[in-house]
Amino acid sequence: MFTETFTLERHVEELRAELRGTADAQEACEIRAELERLLVLVSERQHDEEAM
Repeated sequence: MFTETFTLERHVEELRAELRGTADAQEACEIRAELERLLVLVSERQHDEEAM
């Protein structure tokens, strides 16, 4: 589970870096949407781990 969580957190950081580096509004919107979906997933996984 640690590896999966680490991978998700790394992906979050990569999306944040992409978002900071883009000047294209459409691309930023798409990255932001993907980032928001991923953050929900990470939050759900953390909640599940705490419940165990």
